[in-house]
Amino acid sequence: MRKRFSFLAATLLLTFLFLRPATAQSLTTAEDVLKANIEATGGEAAWNAVKDMYTEIEIVASTPMGSLTLGMKSWSIFPGYGFTEMSLLDGPAGIPAEAVAMKAYYTPLEGWIEQGGQRQDMAAVNPQMRAQFQRQSPKAEMSLLSDADAQLTLKDSETFNDRPVYVVGATQFGVETELLVDQETLMVLGQRVSTPMGAAVTTMTGFQEVDGLTFAMGQQAESAQGSQTVTIKKVELNSGSTPADLSAKAGARKQAMPE
Repeated sequence: MRKRFSFLAATLLLTFLFLRPATAQSLTTAEDVLKANIEATGGEAAWNAVKDMYTEIEIVASTPMGSLTLGMKSWSIFPGYGFTEMSLLDGPAGIPAEAVAMKAYYTPLEGWIEQGGQRQDMAAVNPQMRAQFQRQSPKAEMSLLSDADAQLTLKDSETFNDRPVYVVGATQFGVETELLVDQETLMVLGQRVSTPMGAAVTTMTGFQEVDGLTFAMGQQAESAQGSQTVTIKKVELNSGSTPADLSAKAGARKQAMPE
């Protein structure tokens, strides 16, 4: 069971970073860089106007048994409601589809992850993985700025894929992530993450605009465990999804909502 959820955690570690070009400027703090990125990608007001989001994602991951292709659909209502399901689209014969298939359901009061015929309460999942599901905002950088426990630092600038970048260190849930932000366009070109399984470097590509907000539609991750390619096939914003809709998709017997 631990191996299954470790694999799932590695897959879901690839968060969505939303990006759009902007004017070059001089920024002196990590908070300044994150705020500039938010404005460059549509602005705080536009991000706050996103009440719900639906995404369809394809993940191609390398494993010791060969490459496998996963399909993921995710419905999020901000803050804190969602349902995600993942299925095996293609892979080696030795990997049964039911071992990879996953469902996750969560509200501000309860949640669970189901994989391989077993269910784990969301409260028992490590905080970093839980945050990947229980998203408080459609914009990861806004979530970082609003988290009083997150530690943000602006490190020495460097070059990433031949582009000068700001290096923003963000320590959250005891895990440090480095966001590599293009100094000219303010796009997040990549990220480095330290995990118990080793470091992972993700490169962002394929920037596209949806309803005035820009998404990195492609992500390529490399780590000691192998490589993963993530392609966002579809993004829909403000479709009117309700907590009751997500409860029905998850097959929850009752809908738990705060007072």
